[in-house]
Amino acid sequence: MKTLSIITAALIAVAGVASAQSVPALTSVAATTLSQLAPNADLGNLSALQISELNRAAVSDEGLTQADLYSILRN
Repeated sequence: MKTLSIITAALIAVAGVASAQSVPALTSVAATTLSQLAPNADLGNLSALQISELNRAAVSDEGLTQADLYSILRN
């Protein structure tokens, strides 16, 4: 019973680490908008927060503007 408890705890810990490391991806709307606003931008080093902000801005009522894009990329 002790072994089962240890294995269960280890699996829960590994699952928590795996879910914490998942990086969101750009949505198709955000990717299309970015290709229009900044076709030469290097998007390979975006943080998870930046990706989330870009996705949210792309589908907002105002859409993703060039000013929004530069603000998100600077931070």
